[in-house]
Amino acid sequence: PPAPDPQAAADRLIRATTPASPQQVNFSWELDEAGARLRGRGVVRLHAPDRLRLDLFGPRGETYLAAALVGDSFRIPPAVAGRFALPSPALLWGALGVVRPPTGATLQGATASGEGTSLRYETRQGETVEFGATAERLRTVRRDARSSARESIALTYSDAGQLRRAEYRDWGAYRTLILNIETINHVESFPEDTWLQGSASR
Repeated sequence: PPAPDPQAAADRLIRATTPASPQQVNFSWELDEAGARLRGRGVVRLHAPDRLRLDLFGPRGETYLAAALVGDSFRIPPAVAGRFALPSPALLWGALGVVRPPTGATLQGATASGEGTSLRYETRQGETVEFGATAERLRTVRRDARSSARESIALTYSDAGQLRRAEYRDWGAYRTLILNIETINHVESFPEDTWLQGSASR
């Protein structure tokens, strides 16, 4: 059923999924892109609601990707630019269990029931972004354009509620990226140069 107050439902879910302190997330990753497979390890550092850094390393520790997201702007060193097609900001935050609607998007509707909450936003470009959650934990994110799925995220949690797996799919590019979460640590803060364009760091 429609939520009695859609904006209140959206605000509640955003608050519930936004970390109260900076976090460092360590994971292994697997990429399948049109049948070509890669794997390695990675780290995400995030300071919600607007700063995130993603580093991906190959099996020998080589840097595949180093990208910082500040607001809606990606900062990528020229040496690794173009190696990976990055998800849109809402999907990248969604892979970490955080509801972050696209900047300037309009809330088109919300449903709420004992089974969960669903939020639907429309962007300035006419795309639709939908967030689905149960027990105030984000479960799915989907970005559509012209009635066809362009990107999606599916999340898996442990029995204790810890994020364990994020599966990102770019349907048009036949690309699937899986993050197997190993640890999520709360930290005091990150150095300011974490968010600057520069070399990857562990």
